[in-house]
Amino acid sequence: MNPTTTGYLWLVLASVASAAATFLIKMSSHAGAGITLERLLWLGGAGGAYGLGFICYAFALERLAISLAYPFMTAITIVMVTLVGTLVLQESLTPLKMFGLLLIGAGAFVVAR
Repeated sequence: MNPTTTGYLWLVLASVASAAATFLIKMSSHAGAGITLERLLWLGGAGGAYGLGFICYAFALERLAISLAYPFMTAITIVMVTLVGTLVLQESLTPLKMFGLLLIGAGAFVVAR
């Protein structure tokens, strides 16, 4: 596999880890207010996911330009978080949100050129 393809693979993995961390943080809020063992476990999982994403992103930056990598990773993460919110947490996906996702994707594409 060539370095650019490998870089994109690392970016996708970093995005998945970041989206998972965001989901775990949200789930921690369902464990009640304040500091509880259950909430700390959710947040610990989120911290681990962020750490994994950090490592994946570092590997991606070895192979890709930062001006390409960051917008691409951010766009993928935003789409994934929106999908998780819609499919798992039953958050609404309005036409305006869908339009916003298209704009984010288009913006990442333009920045990458």
